[in-house]
Amino acid sequence: MLKRLLSCLILMCTLLVMAGCSQEEQNRKVIRIGGFPNVTHVQALVARNMTRHGNGWFERYLPGYSIEWYTYNAGPTAMEAIFGRTADLTYVGPSPALNAYAVSAGREVRLLAGAVNGGAALMVAPGSGITSAADFKGRSIATPQLGNTQDVSCRAWLTANGLKCTLEGAGDCRVAPTPNSMQLQLMKQGDIDASWTVEPWVSTLEILAGARILVQEPGVVTTVLVGRVAWLKAHPQEAAAIIRAHRELTQWIIDNPEAAQAHVADELTQLTQAPMDPELVRSAWKRLTFTDTIDQTGLEQFVRDAQAAGLLDRVPPLNEMIYRQD
Repeated sequence: MLKRLLSCLILMCTLLVMAGCSQEEQNRKVIRIGGFPNVTHVQALVARNMTRHGNGWFERYLPGYSIEWYTYNAGPTAMEAIFGRTADLTYVGPSPALNAYAVSAGREVRLLAGAVNGGAALMVAPGSGITSAADFKGRSIATPQLGNTQDVSCRAWLTANGLKCTLEGAGDCRVAPTPNSMQLQLMKQGDIDASWTVEPWVSTLEILAGARILVQEPGVVTTVLVGRVAWLKAHPQEAAAIIRAHRELTQWIIDNPEAAQAHVADELTQLTQAPMDPELVRSAWKRLTFTDTIDQTGLEQFVRDAQAAGLLDRVPPLNEMIYRQD
């Protein structure tokens, strides 16, 4: 009886929350956008910094709206926010976006634009003696989060090179999901032998730990902009304005690298509560390609990589994932 009562209460609360969210979405003049404290999320960092200083970029394209910015440490967390309706749009890596698209049978996520290519690399610790995939036997490799874009790239690369690596270390090597902010210290302590990560952490490990790049992905899709289907359907004009703002911000970043780098360094300092060395941002910049183009071929490669790593099963047609206005 108690179990049945609790189930009924949970159902009633769920329905009330959904109804409340629906009414709230109809009345709200706030757009919630996510991003990560990584240089590869440059559009989010620049725009968030402008918002914080009272000169918001997206706000110029959306009169009467304010933008709320949210920070996530890796893609799976960002997609949980999309599923939980606590974010309307987010910058995210392609692998978590594809996984969310697949898990929801194509119903919850749409791809609005590309954002950044490149900026990811497999870093090996100094003195590790690692020069090839074969040297990873018995070693530990850090990735930002299980199922995030770098985690998928790492597992696919290891699999392609004949290595079986598990979380527990029962295979040839151990892949250890580890927040980017912890990887420098762990590498210095000798607790990890390598890291597959993104900027500015690639440059951080290179400059501060003496790590060396073993594998670099200069053309790989690293960051995209996605939106929640329900929000996009309810706000087609706002979605069009977001896409235009993103496209023109991307061009502004290309045309104004020094100003953009200053925004990024300032925002990373605020988000991480630690001074961000402008030299790290400049070092990261040279490995990035800024774009608003959707690279469907690159996304299809991520699907194959995730499937090879055993992290993704069937995926609906990718052309249906791309957002198109009616």
